[in-house]
Amino acid sequence: MTILRFLEICLTGIGAWALVMLLYRLFLMPAKRDFMPLVLPVKGGADSVEGRLRWACWQARMGGRYGVLYILDCGMGEETAQICRRFARENDNVVIGDMQALERRIAGEDDCNGEKSVVY
Repeated sequence: MTILRFLEICLTGIGAWALVMLLYRLFLMPAKRDFMPLVLPVKGGADSVEGRLRWACWQARMGGRYGVLYILDCGMGEETAQICRRFARENDNVVIGDMQALERRIAGEDDCNGEKSVVY
């Protein structure tokens, strides 16, 4: 019976810690002021692109370091481009572009905090 009580106390402690960390990330984490994308290069007809997109989008949202998932077009196929465009429409923190557009955004030449980016 004491082992069950010990496990109950441990699991309650882990749950409380997870709740505190979730609340910290939601309310107390400083706002992302700089454009710091998580860049996911996509080339050709990647078979597992949707799984990679979901993982990277989760990293961009919950990772705490990144605010945007930037899909870098390195010559992706038409079917892959359609999947990426659909994914970008469904998620507000996903942007598709090429290397020159990424360089302009990092250099601050594009207005990153203005209107929503156009996804082609």
